[in-house]
Amino acid sequence: MTDAARLANDTSPAADDGLWLDHEDRPIFRHKPKLIGPEIVFTLQDREIAWSDGRVSGSLPLHQIESVRLMFRPANLYTSRYRIEIRQRLGKRIWFSNISWRGMVEIDSNDAPFAAFVRQLCAAIAKASPKARFIAGEPAWRYAVVAAITAGLAVSLAYLAIAAVKTVNWGLMGLVAFVGGYTVWQMSLWLRKNRPGSFDPLALPTDLLPTVKPPRA
Repeated sequence: MTDAARLANDTSPAADDGLWLDHEDRPIFRHKPKLIGPEIVFTLQDREIAWSDGRVSGSLPLHQIESVRLMFRPANLYTSRYRIEIRQRLGKRIWFSNISWRGMVEIDSNDAPFAAFVRQLCAAIAKASPKARFIAGEPAWRYAVVAAITAGLAVSLAYLAIAAVKTVNWGLMGLVAFVGGYTVWQMSLWLRKNRPGSFDPLALPTDLLPTVKPPRA
């Protein structure tokens, strides 16, 4: 079966657990990207994705979408933050993530609604805009920069660890093991998940979606 035929036969994913719907049963997603600022509601309509924060609203026709990018973007207060960026051919861009601010130190992790909405959205875009590109991870130049920084950091930590062992400096050894080890682990996770590539809009990469825990019985 060709890609075009497969898209024609399979562009309406089964209802996802956790998918938010509005009063008209349209898929929606709510995102509060800033501590101070309104919540934005994204609505997947038949021919467009619309958004509104209560004061300003807008929309992107699905057939005009040029690219969709999925990324792993950890934040300081939450290390499992995922983001989708959607670009129109005319240059307009929208984005949202699974993390919303609730208060100074509180956040909402909307993992299941985010994953469900992104699946529905990617399938709808693939149907409406067959030439749209579905991009996985970060741009190659940014990935290369982070890879180089991670390699340099790992070499520096190894040097400090050797120096600490030679001088029997247990404090330095502990600092290197805790802070350095955690930092390298986080950067390595970023590199593993954000490897540049493309993805199938009907089979999204699990590395670029939050892990959804099953509800407790």
